[in-house]
Amino acid sequence: MERSICKLEQFEVPLLQKNAIPKIIANIAGREVFNVRIERLALDCRRKGKPHYVCNATFSIEPTDEIQQNLNSKNLIKKSNAKPCEVSIIGAGPAGLWAAYALLLKGHKVNLYEQGKPVEERFRDIRRFLKGKIFLEHSNIFFGEGGAGAFSDGKLNTRSRTEFSQAVLGDLISLGASEEIAYLSKPHIGTDRLQFLIKKMRKQILELGGNIYFESKLQDISVSGNSLNSICINKKWQPCETLVLANGHSARDIYEMLSAHGVALEGKSFAVGVRIEHPQSFINELRFGKGVDYKLTGAADYTLTGKTAYSFCMCPGGVVIPCASEPNGAATNGMSYSRRNSPFANSALVVPHSIDKNDIKSGIAFQRQLEQAAFEVGGKNFSVPKQTANNFLAKKSAPCNLWDFMPNDICQNLEAALYEFDKKMPGFIKNGLLIAPETRTSAPIRIVRKENCESVSVSGIYPIGEGAGYAGGILTSAADGVRLAYAI
Repeated sequence: MERSICKLEQFEVPLLQKNAIPKIIANIAGREVFNVRIERLALDCRRKGKPHYVCNATFSIEPTDEIQQNLNSKNLIKKSNAKPCEVSIIGAGPAGLWAAYALLLKGHKVNLYEQGKPVEERFRDIRRFLKGKIFLEHSNIFFGEGGAGAFSDGKLNTRSRTEFSQAVLGDLISLGASEEIAYLSKPHIGTDRLQFLIKKMRKQILELGGNIYFESKLQDISVSGNSLNSICINKKWQPCETLVLANGHSARDIYEMLSAHGVALEGKSFAVGVRIEHPQSFINELRFGKGVDYKLTGAADYTLTGKTAYSFCMCPGGVVIPCASEPNGAATNGMSYSRRNSPFANSALVVPHSIDKNDIKSGIAFQRQLEQAAFEVGGKNFSVPKQTANNFLAKKSAPCNLWDFMPNDICQNLEAALYEFDKKMPGFIKNGLLIAPETRTSAPIRIVRKENCESVSVSGIYPIGEGAGYAGGILTSAADGVRLAYAI
């Protein structure tokens, strides 16, 4: 009998039946179903007090022996017939790790350089920073194996899923992540689990013959006739004709060095603002309603877009952490563990910032000025300034006043947004605590590249990921690394 493939969209799944989706589909179809594949599962909380899942799935109504193979880098990247080349990659964040892995699958020789430490050592350094404010320039929340995303919420958000992002999700599942990340509308892993996946990725790169060098910093490049010919790592020059730059959005010295060698850069708009923290119980009740078992729903999140500001990188059940990449500046970020069981929720509340197009360095200068001012106000020990939303609106200095050191136009836009968001989420102001500044939302500079990811001005240089200005977050950065291997 010929097998029929069916698709069912937007059907409701009760919270308690999340693991019984095949049975729900069989009840809807009125017959036995086979080969159920969940394509999307999203939490719907529009009916207060009655949250539920909405699901899209495919299935067959006849059994089959066919096995559907999930897309991953091994299935996407085919070994090239061309002569293998030697590639140097700078940065072991998501973009650099997946570029290394995919290029090795294609048959190239890979040397991966990371200025920071392996992820397990890096996590110890970060814990010392958070407890004792001991700052290390190359091993911190921004730098080290795993990149900035390794010490975050571990969100795998993307506006649209491509074959490259799907391949990365498949890789993560093979490394040990839950299969749910392939179909949840807002998948996340959590900081605590990310480090173990990163270690497994490192092991795979080494098993494929790749070389990884930690505490190895790119300090300079040599360009001849608009072509790269060598690089300087830890004060030692070595030949290099193919350089992948996966440096992340906070490696400011890389932008300076590239500019000095005539590599085409352009200013890029970004956003700045604050973190706003609320009790998670307040967000849960507001989003889901009363009488809901929040153990079934998980911690509630939100997305807000206003006329002057918007929420960004919302961390349900998370914590706000201070961070820095320079010894005299302080910024803030949000993170959460896999269980998202902190009693607090936080989100960036940011204002779009337009840069001076005639000065590509103006974005970094603006970030640095704001972070240095926060460092002074916070007591010069990497503590970040805090103020209740009510006191911010009243401009009271208790314990500090964000209006005193943050740009007036940013504060005015945040002020308008708070009133606007309080109408959408009553109590948003009353229960809110502002923590400043949020400055590292994205790269303030783009390294201009061609369709094949190569620099438009210097051949042999391939900028990728968030630091290059072509990605935003863990998933899109890693996908950009796979895209590079596919196109190079």
